[in-house]
Amino acid sequence: MLHCIFILAFIFQLNAQEASKNLEGYVSYITGQSIYVKFENTGGIENGDTLFSLKNEVLVPVLIVNHHSSISCLCKTIGSNKFEVSDRIIAHFKKPKKEIPISFQPEEEIEQDVSKRVLNSENKITKPTTTQSILGRLSLSSYSNFSNTINNDVHRFRYTLSMKASNISDSKFSAETYISFSHKLNEWDVVQENLNRALKIYSLAVKYDFNETTSIWAGRKINAKIANIGAVDGLQFQKQWNNFYMGAVAGMRPDYQDYGFNPDLFEYGAYIGQNKKVDNGFMQTSLAFFEQRNASNIDRRFTYFQHSNSFIKNLNIFTSFELDLYKLENGVPTNTVSLTSLYFSARYRFSRKLSLFVSYDNRKNVIYYETFKNYTDQILQQASRQGYRFRINYRPTNYLNLGVNAGTRFRKEDPRPTRTLNGYANYSQIPIIKASFTLSTNLMETSYLNGQVYGARLSKDFMAGKIYTSLNYRWVKFDYLNLVSELRQNIGEVNLTYQFNKKLYLSVNYETTFQEDKNYNRLYLNLRKKF
Repeated sequence: MLHCIFILAFIFQLNAQEASKNLEGYVSYITGQSIYVKFENTGGIENGDTLFSLKNEVLVPVLIVNHHSSISCLCKTIGSNKFEVSDRIIAHFKKPKKEIPISFQPEEEIEQDVSKRVLNSENKITKPTTTQSILGRLSLSSYSNFSNTINNDVHRFRYTLSMKASNISDSKFSAETYISFSHKLNEWDVVQENLNRALKIYSLAVKYDFNETTSIWAGRKINAKIANIGAVDGLQFQKQWNNFYMGAVAGMRPDYQDYGFNPDLFEYGAYIGQNKKVDNGFMQTSLAFFEQRNASNIDRRFTYFQHSNSFIKNLNIFTSFELDLYKLENGVPTNTVSLTSLYFSARYRFSRKLSLFVSYDNRKNVIYYETFKNYTDQILQQASRQGYRFRINYRPTNYLNLGVNAGTRFRKEDPRPTRTLNGYANYSQIPIIKASFTLSTNLMETSYLNGQVYGARLSKDFMAGKIYTSLNYRWVKFDYLNLVSELRQNIGEVNLTYQFNKKLYLSVNYETTFQEDKNYNRLYLNLRKKF
């Protein structure tokens, strides 16, 4: 099943069906739940917008924009979609906004490596605008979960506000915010007991530009240059010289239990970086040093490094790692070096029809403060989270796209390795009905189960894109190794999105899961207004 948040994305699929303008970008960095996407520029993209991935010539919603700069978007994943560095991402809309010009991209630029595209965009954008621009989105959602096995149905409500105000009153001040508030019906006492359980402030910050190359942020903000740090409640200063940049940060980390403000979690650090052209492409490197405390005690002292290059045409390499520089041994602090996180990926495009991707992931597990995953999607994600991965995509015709994704992971504590194999085939122009049809297969072996998930999806838009619909079915079979039990599920899903006008959307998602004599149902409604 898709996460219920996935329904938000179908709102924007309407625009994708009748849009006349694309912005092409690539995934440039991945950390935890955050996905960073680089574009030629982000003209026309707003916080809260949906980004797409082209699968079998069909635009599939995969990311929601939390924050954006002139060339980069910080996004969260929709549903159980997985990404690798250099994956192609598309921003799709009907037409560019008059006040925000969108650069034309020749067809050959679409095939460019992410690093080269970043360099080109940074060289082109040298003078930031000083004209006021305010963009935002208000979203009202309800999520209902009911079944024949639960006495009390669960009804959850969620309200979100995202806004970016640049150069307020044509000044050097800017601001951004992304806030959500959620609660369950008849459980207001939970909110009163701890407001932070319902209120999530992902961003609330003010920026001041001293000049075109020097700025400072105050408040809660995630800095794309130091993505591994996550959100910081404090001050962030940055200075840039041509292709070099450096910055300093001081503040607090959000509370790890409820994401609220915690004055005991102080941290500070600095970072440097360089974007550089080389003979055959582009090189990007950054290095950061940080110390994090818990009350007056050192919690962690570490450094992290990231690097990408495209020395060879059509080949993009990316790597990042973290080194801890401090630990306690029998209560005694020691300065030592230990590798705590490592990621490497390489992507090679043989032609427009064939591409190959390999990666190794030994990063830390993800912590979710908000999630709508069902059990099946949680298992699929956990099985493919770390280890070695291999992916190949082939497009034999304009309308047919094929893909295979395989991975393996083995930890000392696991009784056997985890292996995953995923394949899909998508045809985007079914004759007569002009719809898109996808078949998918997920096979897995983990330390405690053998799993099979088979799916089929049919999607189509009507009324020149004002109505978007999709039907999805999945059959699930999990066999548990240490238990004489098995899980069989039939999951059906219906999606409908209606576009009232350019700024008002309504989407409805209904999912039902049949499991022996049990039946689970989920209904998701969302109304969104852009301003």
